[in-house]
Amino acid sequence: MFRSGLNLCKNRGIFEIESHYDRIIQSCNNVTHLTQIHSVLTTTGIIKHSVHLGARIIIKYSDFLHLQSARSVFDATDHQSSSFLWNTMLRAYANNGFSSDALVFYSVMRKTGFLPNNYTFPFTFKSCAANLMPTYGKVVHSEVIRTGFGSDVYVEAALVDMYAGCGLIEDGRKVFEKMSKRDLVCWTAMITAYEQAERAETALCLLHQMQQEGFLMDWITTVTVASAVGQLGDTKAGQAVHAYAIRNAFIHELPVVNSLIAMYAKCGEVEIAETIFEHTKQRNIITWNSMLTCYTQNGLANETLALFEQMKLFDINLNEVTALILVSACSDLGSRQHAAKFHDFIVQNKIDINLTLWNAIMDMYAKCADLDTALRMFKEIPVNQLDVSSWNTLISGYGMHGFGKEAVKLFNQMKNENFHPNHITFTSVLSACSHSGLVNEGKKFFEEMEIFSVTREPKHYACMVDMYGRAGLLNEAYDLIKNMKSQANDEVWGALLLACKIHGNTNLAKVAADNLFHLEPHHTGYYVLMSNIYADSRNWQEVGNLRHNMKNSDSFTRNMYQKVEKMVIELKMVDYVPDSSCVFHDVEDEDKHGLPFFINKNLRVFSDCV
Repeated sequence: MFRSGLNLCKNRGIFEIESHYDRIIQSCNNVTHLTQIHSVLTTTGIIKHSVHLGARIIIKYSDFLHLQSARSVFDATDHQSSSFLWNTMLRAYANNGFSSDALVFYSVMRKTGFLPNNYTFPFTFKSCAANLMPTYGKVVHSEVIRTGFGSDVYVEAALVDMYAGCGLIEDGRKVFEKMSKRDLVCWTAMITAYEQAERAETALCLLHQMQQEGFLMDWITTVTVASAVGQLGDTKAGQAVHAYAIRNAFIHELPVVNSLIAMYAKCGEVEIAETIFEHTKQRNIITWNSMLTCYTQNGLANETLALFEQMKLFDINLNEVTALILVSACSDLGSRQHAAKFHDFIVQNKIDINLTLWNAIMDMYAKCADLDTALRMFKEIPVNQLDVSSWNTLISGYGMHGFGKEAVKLFNQMKNENFHPNHITFTSVLSACSHSGLVNEGKKFFEEMEIFSVTREPKHYACMVDMYGRAGLLNEAYDLIKNMKSQANDEVWGALLLACKIHGNTNLAKVAADNLFHLEPHHTGYYVLMSNIYADSRNWQEVGNLRHNMKNSDSFTRNMYQKVEKMVIELKMVDYVPDSSCVFHDVEDEDKHGLPFFINKNLRVFSDCV
């Protein structure tokens, strides 16, 4: 079509007619054809004076990510009097991830004396957010006010996005509240800002306010709301969003489908997510990634890899996000064979391995107990490209496999090389100290958190309580909890309760258990553990009281029984022999297999996991 159209125009001598050029440009399906028509238009001199065709070619080049060629078109045209051309070039930069170039281009535009308009500012604000440049964004905000575009709804919506993207969500809210007229675009921008800041409850409150003012969700708002509901894990609200999408025919919009799959994944509703996925015929890579993530988030690593095999049958091109998800699944399986196989697949298929993916692969090997490969990968990272996450991965890997001294050595090396440890670093090194009995080192690192301005979170206190508990220093552990600036959570008290079980301290165990029963009244594992502590001390009356409370609670749901029974069958198939010390002590051995038991990933809950 391209060649015949071009020859037809030559034969008839009608290159001057823009509509013909327009059709030819639109028919270009690769950059080679586009370069040819660009050359013809340049040779004839038409492109210099045709703003419309210049903009068309800029847009087309940007579709092929040839931004340098797009810029050459802009420079060759008579752009001094055309805001349309300036904005087209700015949009090409901003919409294709060249945010720094976009801001430089905006500065050039201002230096030439060209005044920005309501089409200029949204792309500029988008680039400010991408570069995390709120100060520059505020400068542009002042230009919005000076040029009289402060009340344009699209500019205001872009302002909200910019402030939210830079982490200044309250500044965005101030802009929102001052709007004289708020349309659906503005409401969606503000709701999205809270959703992206993981303030889902505020986002949904704002949605309710929007609905009270007579606005209904469009499919874009629906995507955001589904994500917010997913953050809360509210299945009932999720089903309402799903029903709304069906009633309004939004279910045919692929972004809505993808967001619903992600929402149900976070709610733990894997089967519903599978149903949506299976009924979606036109899937993109985001759809596949959403379903892969669904399996991974819900601990279904084998299903993740099975879906990956299905992707290969459909000849789906994997991207870096897909690779990250699959690496996570291999990590959960803990299989060196799977880890090496998938790493080879990434290399063979020439998937771009950036530092984030490299760290994830390193973490995969560490979790599969292949520390030699993890260390080799760490050493292969150029010094100028190492980041804190790289160090965290290796420290955590050594710590989780009991190599506490090596983890401590790495932590000290990290500091000596002027890397600033973060909250994850301290969690990893404190956990390593706990599992290796390095009490003095752990106390020292806990104190160092103030030096590095890292806020102590409950997880750090839990590591310290666990460390003291393993060492038999129960009073020190309890004193630490009492001196916490914030209220101790179930993780902290759970660590103390297990320590009391190990060392037979019934009185302190009761203090920990009372707090746990208040924080997590339906967490049956804590009742079982406390009951066994009483049984160890032959306090059968308290054992009976706890068992009575458990039977009267509603925590043993039918769904939990089904899942536990499935786990029991799987455990028996691999000849697992349970540690019966974690079952009620006043039960005969032949009866113990028939009683419910509790399984939790928290290694501080059960003694057979210590």
